[in-house]
Amino acid sequence: MTAIIYDKLKQLREKGHYPFHMPGHKRNCQDEFSEAVSFAMDITEITGYDDLHHPEGMIRQSMDDMKEFYGTVETYFLINGSTAGNLAAIASVCRHGDKILIARNCHKSVYHGVELLGLDPVYVYPEISEDGMCKGIRKEQIEAVIEQEKAVKAAVIVSPTYEGMVSDVEGISQVLHKQGIPLIVDEAHGAHFSYYDKFPESAVSAGADLVIQSLHKTLPSLTQTGLLHLCTDKISKKWVQSRLSVFQTSSPSYLLMASIDYCVHKCMDAEESFQQYERLMNSSYEDLNQLEHLRRVKTDDFGKVVISTRNASVNGMELFQCLRDQYNLELEMAEIYYVIAMTSVCDKEEGILRLTHALLEIDRKLGEAEEINPVSGVIRLPKIFTPAEAAGKQKRMTDLNQASGAVSGDYIYLYPPGIPLIVPGEKVTESVIDQIKMYEKNHMEIEGYQGGKISTVIMRG
Repeated sequence: MTAIIYDKLKQLREKGHYPFHMPGHKRNCQDEFSEAVSFAMDITEITGYDDLHHPEGMIRQSMDDMKEFYGTVETYFLINGSTAGNLAAIASVCRHGDKILIARNCHKSVYHGVELLGLDPVYVYPEISEDGMCKGIRKEQIEAVIEQEKAVKAAVIVSPTYEGMVSDVEGISQVLHKQGIPLIVDEAHGAHFSYYDKFPESAVSAGADLVIQSLHKTLPSLTQTGLLHLCTDKISKKWVQSRLSVFQTSSPSYLLMASIDYCVHKCMDAEESFQQYERLMNSSYEDLNQLEHLRRVKTDDFGKVVISTRNASVNGMELFQCLRDQYNLELEMAEIYYVIAMTSVCDKEEGILRLTHALLEIDRKLGEAEEINPVSGVIRLPKIFTPAEAAGKQKRMTDLNQASGAVSGDYIYLYPPGIPLIVPGEKVTESVIDQIKMYEKNHMEIEGYQGGKISTVIMRG
């Protein structure tokens, strides 16, 4: 028998596929940290090396450095990813049964927090662009919801989106704070914002109360690493720490904590690297202006390369596969009408040039597509039960063609990005059935959809 996962990772390294996906270190950090990390540094909470759940020594010192840099009340290490941060943040501001305002394009971990705490979600739906992407949330949208929903105890939005679209965090926080409602921002894809002023302003400094960041998505840090920022004094530091202890492992990896510490301190002094990164991306974008059938979608984050296939004779999945199979370029994700290549300050010029030239070469071989109206994005579905209520009910598998009018018993989503097409407790409509069929037709992997069937709640008389 062989070590299967280890062997597969060795093979990946040898294939030479260039990673336009997370983690942000791009397997390209040839520095003292990458050379030193090994089994020899993997320890547990031995004497003199502090405790993540009760930091008083070196971890406490590193946290103090970070909160000084970010200007926060407290900054906590996440070694179970942004998932743990989202869960802990929600648990810090809500009690069982509370109403919570959620942007409907939030990550599945937010919904899991809602389900675990038995919360009653109230949704704000993002507007959808012509390319089928969720736009940022505007403060007017939040105002409209809380005028109707007086019992909301907290709000969660995602900013930036997977594609790099930013919400009006400052305006939204002002609207919510007038009503005494704390704002949680899932900024998993914006951990780099604080390090360079040509990126959008981070939610950390824009008025949010709790902000969750994935360092590993866009910065040189190991997978699973992130930060949870407590940005105001509206929530107890000790309470947030106690909630984090519930959702993070009791045996935290010191290698992951070292990666967080090293990443943040390295990026604090990386102005020149970020300037070079911006010049590299701008040069690529100038070349991509030559595209005739494909089209670069400009988003708020210049690090996200979003290519629309809406007017080309190829769809997103076909472009994704072509780049991988013919050009050895592994992108982050494909939707029907676009693809995303994630870049970071760790990308090599050679890699960006390869992507740019590949897209231009592919574009020259394409024709124009017929005018289409994207069916992507989040579809409004009636909420019959809360996720927790739906979880407690009996289910059955129902043929998708027979599911219209039924109530979903499980999450259905593409991963990535992990945004539910259907949340447990929502009524299944013809529109979302058509959306699922469209994804299936284009060979997208749909979680929660098996053999043409979905889970539905058994409704009793």
